[in-house]
Amino acid sequence: MKYIRESKSICKKCYRCLKNCMVKSIKFEGEDVSVIDEQCILCGLCITSCPQYAKHARQDLIKVLEYIDSPKFRTVVSLAPSYVAAFGKNSKKIINALKILGFDDVEETAVGAQYVTQEYIKLIEEGKMDSVITSSCSSANLLVRKYYPGLTDMLAPVLSPVLAHGKILKEKYGPDTKVIFVGPCLSKIQEIDENPRYVDGAVSFDSLIEWLRNREINIERFPDEEFYNTPFSAIYPIFDGINIDIKRKMNISGLSAKVGKYDILAVSGIKELRRTFDEIKTGKLKNVFIEANVCRGGCINGPLMPEYKNLSVYDRIEVVEHAQKGKIQVDGVSLKFSRSFEPEKIENNMPSEDEIKRILKKIGKDEEFKQLNCGSCGYPTCREKAIAVYQKRADLYMCLPYMNDINQTMASTVLSVTPNYIIAVDENLKIREFNVSAQKLFNISRSDAISRYLGEFIDPSDFEHVLKTKKNINDKKVKYEELGIVTKQYIIYTASNKMAIGILYDITDEEKYNEMNYSLKMETVLMAQKVIDKQMTVAQQIASLLGETTAETKVTLNRIKRLMEDEGTDINEL
Repeated sequence: MKYIRESKSICKKCYRCLKNCMVKSIKFEGEDVSVIDEQCILCGLCITSCPQYAKHARQDLIKVLEYIDSPKFRTVVSLAPSYVAAFGKNSKKIINALKILGFDDVEETAVGAQYVTQEYIKLIEEGKMDSVITSSCSSANLLVRKYYPGLTDMLAPVLSPVLAHGKILKEKYGPDTKVIFVGPCLSKIQEIDENPRYVDGAVSFDSLIEWLRNREINIERFPDEEFYNTPFSAIYPIFDGINIDIKRKMNISGLSAKVGKYDILAVSGIKELRRTFDEIKTGKLKNVFIEANVCRGGCINGPLMPEYKNLSVYDRIEVVEHAQKGKIQVDGVSLKFSRSFEPEKIENNMPSEDEIKRILKKIGKDEEFKQLNCGSCGYPTCREKAIAVYQKRADLYMCLPYMNDINQTMASTVLSVTPNYIIAVDENLKIREFNVSAQKLFNISRSDAISRYLGEFIDPSDFEHVLKTKKNINDKKVKYEELGIVTKQYIIYTASNKMAIGILYDITDEEKYNEMNYSLKMETVLMAQKVIDKQMTVAQQIASLLGETTAETKVTLNRIKRLMEDEGTDINEL
């Protein structure tokens, strides 16, 4: 099942998600980016680090609304104790806000956490496990199961606080109870799916805020209400919170880091966890009880906290103060909170050394000194990126230095071979780029032209106008008498570096050709006019002659007629 959804249309391929992903479970292929679900540990860093908000966590809100609307179910919220950091001054109003949304009851997940602590204490006292890795953080569990499968038997065989609390709530309210976890954790959604008999759905803190906003519910208007049964285990969300709870319940004071045979450690952050697990794997670390939390600083820095929240010292203080108001321990319940874990070793085909070299050679990294290991692609080394290419998790050309070299080569080639004159000037009209054609036109080298004023060569008024107005000039014909050329020019303003770039097309030959065509046309018109004039003269002469002949004929005929009439001769006899 997919827990992180990508909005591919708004992804800008900045690779920030990949840079922040400590297990490199993000795939870039062509124009698509996607999370590799089977390799992901659901830490949520790809969501929180994306500047375009192109990744989103799966939510169960529709399913939760169906539970609330159904008369068959009693809906109860298991509220993560990090809510006091998420909602700050409004945290005491959250109980009433959740009930207004339709939930029947609200309890703290910390109620389940206290029983988890008791199970951890049993493991410490028994001392049967070589080392113990707490299993409260579901992302840490995935990290072990997928990337350190050999350490899976060191995961504490104990339910997480939310699963333990869900089990308690279903026992308390009956089988028709739907338990909904509300918290800051993405991987808890996966853990709940994996253990549906304990918890039925999840709503993140940020999704809860959006839900309240859509319902036009102003949380600040509600009266304060506190939980009556908050246990001290509400300390869990902070870094080393589990260990503090364990030591308090075992009456261990001071700075002692040894409990029974175990050294008690707290480790947060993926990088730190991997370093710790590597030391356990190699045997450097032994007999340790490790409070493992993937989120740096603990659950108060969860990926689905409200977007306006960032990890702060004050968040820790709020959680500690909230926990100190609670009881050290509440009455036990006759339930078992054990669980088991299975490794999920990830199988990746590894390329040979020759294949790695062949891939690196394709992007000009055939020699070691060319392998910059700059990390711009998201991988720490060029070699690791080449392995990802072989495994079809990365594009060959997602390499900034290589693409920069290509772009520079292409730009230099274009500037060298184009017959057009390309000149770039800064705000002071000083020349910053001067291509080969321009160098030939002005008979000056690029190095001599750079930093000189454009006005030394041509009239800079058009460039000055573009820099001042920030509006481009397109397709303007300009004649430079002193250079003997006619140009059609485009001057473009670039806001990023505040420069005006002029591309001048030499249309001198075209203009000469057009002028020659114009002259030929005019000569043809003149010749045609002469022919017309001559034809008109001839026509007039013919008309004149025809007119005289017709008149004479008419006079003669009239005379004959009169003669005939005078003599009485019938004209028909003639």
